[in-house]
Amino acid sequence: MRGHLLALAAAIATISVSAAVASTAAPSSAQAGKKHFIRCVACHSMSATARPMTGPHLEGIVGRPAASLPDFTYSEMMRAQDFVWDEARLDAFLESPHKLNPGMCLTFMGLPKPEDRAALIAYLKDPAQ
Repeated sequence: MRGHLLALAAAIATISVSAAVASTAAPSSAQAGKKHFIRCVACHSMSATARPMTGPHLEGIVGRPAASLPDFTYSEMMRAQDFVWDEARLDAFLESPHKLNPGMCLTFMGLPKPEDRAALIAYLKDPAQ
């Protein structure tokens, strides 16, 4: 019986060490999303205190009503929108921005892979992660 317990303990220790190594080796989803944000930095910052840019800052975008920043001049089309930027809306936008909002983000053609969009949304939710 003692031999079985020692074998079980060794197996658990091996699994625990493997999981710890995997979690430190693999970047978090937000860290992976930061790489995708490179597509956004030409027009957007992640800080409300950054200098004004072509697009509004994206700090706190998840959960923010569309066209709601008081110091940003939105297009007429965006001012007419009545939605909140939640994960589902961001996912649809990031997949095909021109389909959802023609004329916005002219240089950004979208992220076709769901895992890339999920990573970018994780970064937008928590850029400090």
